[in-house]
Amino acid sequence: MNIPFISKEKREESLKKARHYKIQRSKIKKSLKNGEICLCDIFENNEDIKDIVANIKIVDIVKSLPGIGEIKAKNILKKLCISEKKTLKGLGEKQRENFKKYFNIK
Repeated sequence: MNIPFISKEKREESLKKARHYKIQRSKIKKSLKNGEICLCDIFENNEDIKDIVANIKIVDIVKSLPGIGEIKAKNILKKLCISEKKTLKGLGEKQRENFKKYFNIK
């Protein structure tokens, strides 16, 4: 398998975009932890953060909630039959419904 050629400018542009998204995801998780935004804000179809939150692992979102650590987050996901490796955009319709119901999201 041949690796496609990517110009230096294109590579730098991609890395810059990746860094930007990483910083934005970190800010969103921190805002969840501090209570500045709620879980319902993440699940709304807000165009401003839709692309950013789509690739956050669901376990990281749950861990970002106040009072929930890694073990508790994993137990919640196990109870809801959601894999820890799933991203927000990777949730199926029933999984999304059960998640919203568990956390009382309208």
